[in-house]
Amino acid sequence: MDVSDFHLEKALEGYNLSVNELEPKGESQELVEAYVNRGCVLYMMDYLTSAMEDLTAATEMIESLESQGCDIDDGTFVKAHATIGAILFNQDYEVSEAYSNALSRLNRISPNSRHFDMNGIIRMCVESAENLLDSEYPDGAEQFILKGLSLTENRPDPWSMNRVVEFRILYGECFLAKEMTQDALEQFSEAFETGSSLLDSSELEDMETVASALISKAQCEKDLDLIDLYLADAETSVVLLEEMLKFNKLENADLIVTIHQEIASVLMSEDRMDEAESHMMKAVAIGVHGAKDYIKNNEE
Repeated sequence: MDVSDFHLEKALEGYNLSVNELEPKGESQELVEAYVNRGCVLYMMDYLTSAMEDLTAATEMIESLESQGCDIDDGTFVKAHATIGAILFNQDYEVSEAYSNALSRLNRISPNSRHFDMNGIIRMCVESAENLLDSEYPDGAEQFILKGLSLTENRPDPWSMNRVVEFRILYGECFLAKEMTQDALEQFSEAFETGSSLLDSSELEDMETVASALISKAQCEKDLDLIDLYLADAETSVVLLEEMLKFNKLENADLIVTIHQEIASVLMSEDRMDEAESHMMKAVAIGVHGAKDYIKNNEE
């Protein structure tokens, strides 16, 4: 058992005691908190069914207590519903109602709310936006993204700026889902600019985010018939991916092959056959000789 598992086990023991002590006394704000605390620990330990039972009990009790005039902290409300959304997503169930409930009070939470500090709100917004996008709910995802950006954009520390890159990429994906290509391009451009700045200062957490932003930016330019911009960005993305491959930061070279082929196709449509052939040959070389030999030969 590693240190994190040990701490979760100890936390679970404590919350079990709290729940067992409070349940016989009936509904209370304290029991709601105990259910939410234990449910979140169970979720982190991958006991999803038990976590759902606790969090569902908490949300039902919140509704009952609020109908009686009790005030429930907005952080408790959002934490319970957003975590239910995450559990449902992990089980391939419908998530819209749970996240809609969380969104109803999202803008009321702050680092002073229960269950959250500043970074906790930001992490919750990233996870929720990703889950909603994957579930094809871009409008809900956008609300979590905007909340996250409101907390990160004016914080110059590297952790926050890395999250800005993530949020901008997610925002671009929201616009793509709504077929708003120009707006998506603007978001991917901002993500790439911020990520490049972090890369220059050796503060970028994951090179893949910069590569992803640039590839998506290039695709938008292609869709908008901005061919020269597309070619420049697509070729730069190949250079980034090759660097990742060289340092074992890229699982395989399939994406590099695909981009070379796409560049070649665009060049052929522009009647730039010599340049197109060069990219096709590079794609073939990776397939025939393997990525490592390709990188080695390009360095020589």
